[in-house]
Amino acid sequence: MNLYIAAIVKDEFAGLLEWIAYHRVLGVKGFVIADNGSRDGTRELLSSLERLGMVTVIDQPDVDNQKPQLPAYERILRSCAREIELLAFIDADEFLLPLSSDLNLVDYFSSHFNDESVSAIALNWSNFGSNGELFAEEGLVTERFTKRAPIKFNVHHNFKSVVRPERVNHFNNPHHADLRFGRYIDASGNDLVLHPKHGNGVSAEVLWHGVRVNHYAVKSLEEFLLGKHLRGSAATANRVKHKAYFKAHDRNDETCLLAASLAPKVKAEMAALQAQLDALPEEESPQKNDSWLASRVKKLIG
Repeated sequence: MNLYIAAIVKDEFAGLLEWIAYHRVLGVKGFVIADNGSRDGTRELLSSLERLGMVTVIDQPDVDNQKPQLPAYERILRSCAREIELLAFIDADEFLLPLSSDLNLVDYFSSHFNDESVSAIALNWSNFGSNGELFAEEGLVTERFTKRAPIKFNVHHNFKSVVRPERVNHFNNPHHADLRFGRYIDASGNDLVLHPKHGNGVSAEVLWHGVRVNHYAVKSLEEFLLGKHLRGSAATANRVKHKAYFKAHDRNDETCLLAASLAPKVKAEMAALQAQLDALPEEESPQKNDSWLASRVKKLIG
């Protein structure tokens, strides 16, 4: 089945090419991305990737008294191509992760969605901390941050959704879709049971089975302060992600190298993408050989 990713981004230039390359390595066919007024080169990079046929870009500017994430999801749902059979709604700091090396991401989803009664699947978070890093360093996100919270961490009850887009009325919040019909299942293939207290977007049980969502919620302290803290929440009014958020999510209890093990393939894909970006005509590509991104990719791939 054709698996695409949907997201809204803002000023994610530093990690965006890695995120796209990572998911392409796992078999994701394309991306539908809403840009929320980026000023760091993100929009230009997305435009170049769109010219290469890898990304569909939607501009989602800020509107007074309205957070942009759910309106962006609504536009994505209403405009996505009919060929998109499955659409995973995740953020740029979230990485879909097969939990065994012999599990193919697309095959996993196909095995569940081959049941015509299934309209959506919920995948729980796995929260990664800062690894004790204060400053941004060279290296892939998945290489640098390899320590996470234990499965019993309360935040892991949050999930993200992969859906059949034509069966979704709307999203109640960035985590949970309101379905026109069909079953909402968990990662084991059973009917999803929502948390009795927190409801939509939060599961009663945390399941790391088959595929989960690695959530690099804070990265280093520098990246957090210059990134997530300044951007704020794209979904919740008046939510400030500062000291309390960082301390709560900076959990480094257990080491997990599953995503890091994909680094050689991701770096090779980044190099291939950079080569295609470099080959675009000068006036149509901001990513030439002397660009910051090209230099960074060369460092990352050695």
